[in-house]
Amino acid sequence: MMKNIYYLIWADSILSIKKYHPKKTDWKITVFILNTWINALSLWIILIWLKYLKVLIIPRFHIDIFPGTLIDSFLAFTIEFALPFGILNYFLIFYKDRYKRIIEKHPSPPEKIAFIYSSLVALAAFISAILYGTLN
Repeated sequence: MMKNIYYLIWADSILSIKKYHPKKTDWKITVFILNTWINALSLWIILIWLKYLKVLIIPRFHIDIFPGTLIDSFLAFTIEFALPFGILNYFLIFYKDRYKRIIEKHPSPPEKIAFIYSSLVALAAFISAILYGTLN
Protein backbone atom coordinates (compact mmCIF):
# COMPACT_ATOMS: atom_id res chain seq x y z
CA MET A 1 0.00 0.00 0.00
CA MET A 2 1.37 3.42 -1.00
CA LYS A 3 1.65 5.83 1.91
CA ASN A 4 1.28 9.57 1.58
CA ILE A 5 4.72 11.12 2.08
CA TYR A 6 3.17 14.40 3.23
CA TYR A 7 1.42 12.70 6.16
CA LEU A 8 4.46 10.51 6.91
CA ILE A 9 6.60 13.63 7.30
CA TRP A 10 3.99 15.23 9.54
CA ALA A 11 3.61 12.07 11.62
CA ASP A 12 7.39 11.83 12.07
CA SER A 13 7.60 15.53 12.97
CA ILE A 14 4.87 15.28 15.57
CA LEU A 15 6.04 11.99 17.06
CA SER A 16 9.68 13.15 17.15
CA ILE A 17 8.96 16.39 18.98
CA LYS A 18 6.76 14.53 21.46
CA LYS A 19 9.49 11.92 21.98
CA TYR A 20 12.48 14.26 22.32
CA HIS A 21 10.68 17.19 23.99
CA PRO A 22 7.88 15.58 26.04
CA LYS A 23 7.41 18.62 28.29
CA LYS A 24 7.14 21.11 25.42
CA THR A 25 3.67 22.59 25.59
CA ASP A 26 3.84 24.68 22.42
CA TRP A 27 4.90 21.78 20.19
CA LYS A 28 2.02 22.34 17.75
CA ILE A 29 3.11 25.84 16.75
CA THR A 30 6.77 24.77 16.59
CA VAL A 31 6.08 21.85 14.26
CA PHE A 32 3.61 23.92 12.25
CA ILE A 33 6.09 26.75 11.64
CA LEU A 34 9.03 24.45 10.85
CA ASN A 35 7.09 22.29 8.39
CA THR A 36 5.35 25.25 6.79
CA TRP A 37 8.69 27.00 6.29
CA ILE A 38 10.22 23.89 4.71
CA ASN A 39 7.19 23.58 2.40
CA ALA A 40 7.64 27.23 1.43
CA LEU A 41 11.31 26.65 0.62
CA SER A 42 10.37 23.62 -1.50
CA LEU A 43 7.97 25.70 -3.57
CA TRP A 44 10.55 28.48 -3.89
CA ILE A 45 13.16 26.00 -5.20
CA ILE A 46 10.75 24.68 -7.81
CA LEU A 47 9.69 28.13 -8.96
CA ILE A 48 13.23 29.55 -9.05
CA TRP A 49 14.38 26.76 -11.37
CA LEU A 50 11.27 27.00 -13.55
CA LYS A 51 12.02 30.71 -13.85
CA TYR A 52 15.69 30.08 -14.68
CA LEU A 53 14.75 27.51 -17.32
CA LYS A 54 12.14 29.96 -18.65
CA VAL A 55 9.35 27.39 -18.24
CA LEU A 56 7.24 29.48 -15.89
CA ILE A 57 7.89 33.04 -14.89
CA ILE A 58 5.69 34.40 -12.14
CA PRO A 59 6.10 38.09 -11.34
CA ARG A 60 7.60 38.72 -7.92
CA PHE A 61 5.33 39.84 -5.14
CA HIS A 62 6.72 43.15 -3.92
CA ILE A 63 6.05 44.97 -0.67
CA ASP A 64 7.44 48.40 0.16
CA ILE A 65 6.40 49.23 3.72
CA PHE A 66 9.60 49.36 5.74
CA PRO A 67 12.79 51.32 5.11
CA GLY A 68 15.33 49.15 3.32
CA THR A 69 14.53 45.87 1.60
CA LEU A 70 15.32 43.05 4.04
CA ILE A 71 12.09 43.11 6.07
CA ASP A 72 9.98 43.83 2.98
CA SER A 73 11.56 40.88 1.13
CA PHE A 74 11.07 38.55 4.09
CA LEU A 75 7.43 39.63 4.44
CA ALA A 76 6.81 39.18 0.69
CA PHE A 77 8.39 35.71 0.76
CA THR A 78 6.31 34.76 3.78
CA ILE A 79 3.07 35.91 2.14
CA GLU A 80 3.87 34.44 -1.27
CA PHE A 81 5.28 31.07 -0.24
CA ALA A 82 4.58 30.32 3.44
CA LEU A 83 1.02 31.65 3.76
CA PRO A 84 -0.54 29.21 1.24
CA PHE A 85 1.18 26.28 2.96
CA GLY A 86 0.24 27.65 6.37
CA ILE A 87 -3.42 27.58 5.40
CA LEU A 88 -3.14 24.10 3.83
CA ASN A 89 -1.17 22.69 6.76
CA TYR A 90 -3.60 24.10 9.27
CA PHE A 91 -6.66 22.58 7.59
CA LEU A 92 -5.00 19.27 6.64
CA ILE A 93 -3.21 18.69 9.96
CA PHE A 94 -4.49 20.73 12.90
CA TYR A 95 -8.10 21.63 12.12
CA LYS A 96 -10.36 19.50 14.36
CA ASP A 97 -7.22 17.78 15.70
CA ARG A 98 -6.66 15.80 12.47
CA TYR A 99 -3.07 15.21 13.60
CA LYS A 100 -4.40 12.66 16.09
CA ARG A 101 -5.80 10.53 13.26
CA ILE A 102 -2.58 11.00 11.27
CA ILE A 103 -0.35 9.69 14.06
CA GLU A 104 -2.85 6.92 14.68
CA LYS A 105 -2.70 5.92 11.01
CA HIS A 106 1.10 6.33 10.85
CA PRO A 107 2.29 5.34 14.36
CA SER A 108 5.78 4.39 13.14
CA PRO A 109 6.76 6.44 10.11
CA PRO A 110 10.26 5.99 8.71
CA GLU A 111 12.46 7.40 11.45
CA LYS A 112 14.01 10.77 10.75
CA ILE A 113 12.10 11.20 7.45
CA ALA A 114 11.10 14.72 8.49
CA PHE A 115 14.69 15.60 9.42
CA ILE A 116 16.09 14.15 6.19
CA TYR A 117 13.46 15.95 4.08
CA SER A 118 14.01 19.24 5.91
CA SER A 119 17.79 18.98 5.64
CA LEU A 120 17.65 18.19 1.93
CA VAL A 121 15.27 21.07 1.24
CA ALA A 122 17.43 23.52 3.23
CA LEU A 123 20.56 22.35 1.40
CA ALA A 124 18.82 22.50 -1.98
CA ALA A 125 17.56 26.02 -1.21
CA PHE A 126 21.06 27.15 -0.24
CA ILE A 127 22.62 25.65 -3.38
CA SER A 128 19.80 26.98 -5.57
CA ALA A 129 20.21 30.50 -4.19
CA ILE A 130 23.96 30.45 -4.83
CA LEU A 131 23.65 28.92 -8.31
CA TYR A 132 20.78 31.15 -9.34
CA GLY A 133 22.65 34.23 -8.13
CA THR A 134 25.80 33.13 -9.95
CA LEU A 135 24.05 32.15 -13.18
CA ASN A 136 22.04 35.38 -13.42
